[in-house]
Amino acid sequence: ADVEFLKTANQQLVECRRVLKYTYAFAYYMPLDMGDPDNKAKKERFEYHQEMLERFTENLSELCEKPLAEMDRTDVVNQTRVVKNFLDNVLRYVDEGLED
Repeated sequence: ADVEFLKTANQQLVECRRVLKYTYAFAYYMPLDMGDPDNKAKKERFEYHQEMLERFTENLSELCEKPLAEMDRTDVVNQTRVVKNFLDNVLRYVDEGLED
């Protein structure tokens, strides 16, 4: 029970990396212009969200890799929550057609 937070954090890391894997292909195939000047802005916003998800995921990964004696449970729990919320927002953003 003492390390349940670590299991949750690692499950979140797996989910984030799975989603990130697909975002690279999604971004690659996004139309850049195609007569719609908003497409470039949408792609830039999407890539910004993708980069932020990468950063949050890496921050959580670094926290989880620390030895248990040096690990701060509160930091891991908080970062897990931040990553989950951001991931949910990115998925909602894509689901809604990349609209603000």
